[in-house]
Formats: sequence, C-alpha cells, structure tokens
Amino acid sequence: MQVHDVNDRAPAAEAATAPALPVRAFLSGRADDLVPDLLAYALYVRDREARGPVAAAAQAEEDPVMRFRREATADLTNFTYRFFHNQIEEIRHAAVRDHLGSLPRPPGFLRMVAASAVGVLLVGAASLWAMGQGGILSEMVARVAAAIGAGG
Repeated sequence: MQVHDVNDRAPAAEAATAPALPVRAFLSGRADDLVPDLLAYALYVRDREARGPVAAAAQAEEDPVMRFRREATADLTNFTYRFFHNQIEEIRHAAVRDHLGSLPRPPGFLRMVAASAVGVLLVGAASLWAMGQGGILSEMVARVAAAIGAGG
C-alpha cells in the first residue's frame, strides 16, 4: 500500500495543467482596445484562479481570448450604460433643484387664510348687493341677453 502526501500532485494532474496565457495574448495592439483587452485578461486570470488550472485545461471550449474579450466588452457596455444613466439622473436632479431655487417663495399659512377671508367677504358683499338690487340685476341680464340675441 502506497501512502501519498496531500500536497503532492498526481502525475495526471500535471499533464492536464495548461500553461497560463500571457497578457500579450489578450492585447490587440490598438490603443482604443487597451481597456477591454486588459479587462479580458483580468477576467481570464480570475476564472483560472477560481476553477484552477486543471479544470481550465480539462474544459474543451472555444478560444479563451475571444470568450473573455466578449465578456469584457459586455461588462464595459453594461457599466457604461449604468454610469451614463446615473449621470443623466444627477443632471436632472440638479436642474430641478436650480429651477426650484429660482422660484419665489410660496405664500405662508397666514397670508392664505387672510386671502380666503377676503374672498369670502367679497362674495358675501356681492351677494348682498345682488339681493338688494334685484331690479338692476334683472335689467343687466336682459340687456346681455338682448345683445347676444341681436348679435347672433
């Protein structure tokens, strides 16, 4: 019976270990693609560390450079959309704050109560006047009706 140390690697695992791709494999050479290329490499390294080199080598899949470039492009697109959406919201809130800051202060409670009392007094005075001057009021209505009838 043979006893193996836990820290020893099995020979089959060493054979299945794929060498890590260098960062040069992810660089396209274009200055505009530097950020997506570096993000693709970072995603590759994170995936390799999470799954381990043996699992990464055992998984037969498409070219990892292209896969991680697609993931990096998708992540950057989503981040850009969220970032600009949040910036637009901040700009809208700032515009609303500026607009509200330029408006005059609304009247206070006492001013509104006084205005309501004055309005009630004016309506009451007009109705009292109309009740006492019924003849004048009916004559005015008749003149308006005659003017409408003659003009139409």
